[in-house]
Amino acid sequence: MLVSTAEDLGRLLREARKRAGMTQAELAGRIATSRQWVISAEAGSPTSRLDLMLDALRTVDLLVDVSPDEGEPDLDLVLGATHG
Repeated sequence: MLVSTAEDLGRLLREARKRAGMTQAELAGRIATSRQWVISAEAGSPTSRLDLMLDALRTVDLLVDVSPDEGEPDLDLVLGATHG
């Protein structure tokens, strides 16, 4: 799925959590955060901590795959000297 907003990512997390049969409290416990953080992340909070979001996504068996936008320059060109 192409994710372009925090709301998209939150919706994806919520759907995967439910498919996994996990409550918000269970997910929070597995990634050592609060249920309130899970609620906020699933609602698409643009200020959710990235490290926790990545942990949450992995916990519900989702991976993040970053690729350049078709209309944008190649990622290696964008990253230039900071890459590698």
